[in-house]
Amino acid sequence: MNAPTISIALCTYNGSKYIKTQLESIINQTLKPSEIIICDDNSTDDTLSIIQSIETSIPVRIYANKPALRTVKNFERAVSLCTGDLIMFSDQDDFWVPTKLEIMSRYMQEHPNTNVLFSNALLVDENLNSLHKKMWETVNLNEHELQRWRNGYSTEILMAGSRVTGCTMCFRRTIVPEIIPFPTQIDNDFIHDGWIAMYASITNSIDFINEDLIWYRQHPAQQVGAKDSEFVQQERVTLKSRFTRPKTQKIEPFLAKSIFYKKIIDYILENTSYKIEDLGPLTRAFEHYNLRTKLPFMPRIKRFVPAIVNYAKGNYHKYCHVGSSQLGILQAMIGDIVE
Repeated sequence: MNAPTISIALCTYNGSKYIKTQLESIINQTLKPSEIIICDDNSTDDTLSIIQSIETSIPVRIYANKPALRTVKNFERAVSLCTGDLIMFSDQDDFWVPTKLEIMSRYMQEHPNTNVLFSNALLVDENLNSLHKKMWETVNLNEHELQRWRNGYSTEILMAGSRVTGCTMCFRRTIVPEIIPFPTQIDNDFIHDGWIAMYASITNSIDFINEDLIWYRQHPAQQVGAKDSEFVQQERVTLKSRFTRPKTQKIEPFLAKSIFYKKIIDYILENTSYKIEDLGPLTRAFEHYNLRTKLPFMPRIKRFVPAIVNYAKGNYHKYCHVGSSQLGILQAMIGDIVE
């Protein structure tokens, strides 16, 4: 079996402080990439001159955006220029473990039905000192969730929030015609890596390696970073507030969720080969949130049957906040009836 060729899609913007370390970690891989595609987003520092000063036998192709495209469209351009069988995103400020390409390439060879693969990462400070924390800890991708993923629930897990970070991702070039253009109109937080992961999850063709294949640098200037995000910061609704808050405040998050899933569903149907029957988890999520926004205000008795049926289907369990207790899930259903 011939080894797949590998393209690195590296995007830069004023990255002079860390770009040399990151590029050298790619160049020094035990398995060399076939090409490094660098799309610079109109940097005003020494990023490009540093890149050009690095000597390597690996083909490095540099493209300068004028004007800047911003992050998502810059990565889209980089991907469109890649010619390798496998494509890996690279940020400008991390450090790749020397065996990253070798491990991911071998896995993709051994699992031909996997279109997207991602790994864990070690969080480090700006000087590459360990912060003694893993990327997956910050997104609540624990062993329970990983087992659910193995059992075919990757779409449902991804719907709870972003779990896959682009710089840990590898994907086949064969899916590029369907994932480009990257959607920018769905939600500001739904960016390219989340879109690619969601696309592949529909057919359970996304898999993971629980190894720290990159050191994910945390520093004040980075655009995203690994924050203890919405998984731990989401507001928990108390039983008291369920009876005191206005109905418009109650349904606002449900309405936002239903609109979000409707936009994703419409985009997939319009821009990929997937059919509506392929989108079961997404359509069920839309129906769940849409139902919660449309329960009749009065009389309350008319809410009882729809809410109970929705609860019996397990939808309150599937779409609850990560970490919600059984009591909290039951309270959500009761709140829909009596609020």
